[in-house]
Amino acid sequence: MRSGKIIKRIIQLAPVLMIVLMAVIYFTALKDLTFEQVLNYTPTAPLAAAAVILLMYALKSLSYFFPMLLIAAAAGAVLPIYAAIPVNLLGIVIMASIPYAVGKYAEGEVVDKLAAKHEKISIVREYSTKHQRFGAFFLRIVSCLPYDVVSLVMGSLRFDYKDYIIGSFLGTAPGIILTTFMGSAITEPLSPEFIICAVIEVIIAVSSAVAYRIHRKKQGKISGEGQE
Repeated sequence: MRSGKIIKRIIQLAPVLMIVLMAVIYFTALKDLTFEQVLNYTPTAPLAAAAVILLMYALKSLSYFFPMLLIAAAAGAVLPIYAAIPVNLLGIVIMASIPYAVGKYAEGEVVDKLAAKHEKISIVREYSTKHQRFGAFFLRIVSCLPYDVVSLVMGSLRFDYKDYIIGSFLGTAPGIILTTFMGSAITEPLSPEFIICAVIEVIIAVSSAVAYRIHRKKQGKISGEGQE
């Protein structure tokens, strides 16, 4: 019986230990990772490049620090745009699903300790009982918390996977698609394609920041009225 509990505990802690391992690898070998280095790690053969890019998304899903947008841009630079976009969109699903599964099946207390490092994590809990799809979409589009922390906590809070993945996909896809186009035009940063995508990215970022501030003020007002 005791050995069974030990095995169960190891299984519960294994995903979190993998995250810690990825953090160590990042800070010791990948902390100063550049776009050029990502390209160097990516093969030129299309199928091999797609496989490596998807592997990078899987690795990113286990590390709070690995740069998501560098991966998307690299895909746009090494693959034809008609192939880079589907690969990056599949990457979103991989990147969102792995930490969700970790949060769902890992030891809850461990996940809570990781999430406790981020004061804004209470935002995720606001959507744990209702509006889960909108919550996943909103927190992706405003980018107010690390991507993987949101995934981890939503898994821990048992968000419905279908609502979670749809909301996450819709909230992440616009930025990823724009970054893919920017990656395809990276050698011509003054080209209309690059500039237009960059401007749209800025507009989305500013709009998201404003939407987040409005949302927090609204939630604060509601909380204040509830205490009166």
